[in-house]
Parts: sequence; C-alpha cells; structure tokens
Amino acid sequence: MKREWVVRNAEWETESALLYEVRSAVFIEEQGVDVSIERDGKDDQCYHSMAHDSSGKVLGTGRLCPEGKIGRLAVLKDWRGLGIGSEIMRNLIKQSELLGMVRTYLHSQVSVTEFYESLGYRKEGPIFEEATIPHVRMLRESDNA
Repeated sequence: MKREWVVRNAEWETESALLYEVRSAVFIEEQGVDVSIERDGKDDQCYHSMAHDSSGKVLGTGRLCPEGKIGRLAVLKDWRGLGIGSEIMRNLIKQSELLGMVRTYLHSQVSVTEFYESLGYRKEGPIFEEATIPHVRMLRESDNA
C-alpha cells in the first residue's frame, strides 16, 4: 500500500491555523481539554512538525519546545495506527538532535506510554494529572549523547 501522507517541519507563523485545527479536534473536542490549557502561548517559541496528505490536509502535528519538551502530539482519529505519530515524533527527535539537545522529555497520557517507550522514552516519576488526564513524565537520551 502506498503511503498517502508526508511529515515535514511546519512554520508556525504561516501554518498555525492548520495545526490548531488538528489540536482542537483531538484535545479540545475529543478529549475535553480546556482551550486555555491547550493554547498555552508557547507555540511561537517552539519547533513544529506536521503530517499532511497529498491534498494538503493536515493529519497530525507535534511540537518541540526550547527546553527539550515534546508535546501537543495529535493525530486525527481516522488516521491513527498508520505510523503518523511515530514519524512526527522521529522528526521532532531529529530536530532536537540538530539543535544539540542531549535529551528530550514529555508528559505522556498514561494510556499511551507504550507508544513512547517504542521510541526510546522511559517513565520517570509518579503519575500526575494534567488537564484532568493522568500523565507520566518520560525521558529520552539523544542518540548523539
């Protein structure tokens, strides 16, 4: 089967509306996260990655903050299970290494920690609530560390 999507770096200044569309669908509509939590005002300082299909429809997104935190990983429901999230994560990890970061971390929803473990992350610390959803901090050492 031919892969019908690509992952690339995104430009926040010109593509933020497209990225917000995916994040709103996943976090706000599907998971019930309050818009004030999802829109934290940090996006313009972060590196963004996006997946889109051949027509340009954005299917998924994620971001890397300057302190090494990866977050806002979201893939539209109908496109999950195809490797899009993994590819977005690999793109963000690659970006972190190009920036010289020796590790990245994230706050994983407890229900998807195995996904992040498959990418080299390990759990660190107790479970905590973020946006009323159980999370755990996860850490990954850079391949270049």
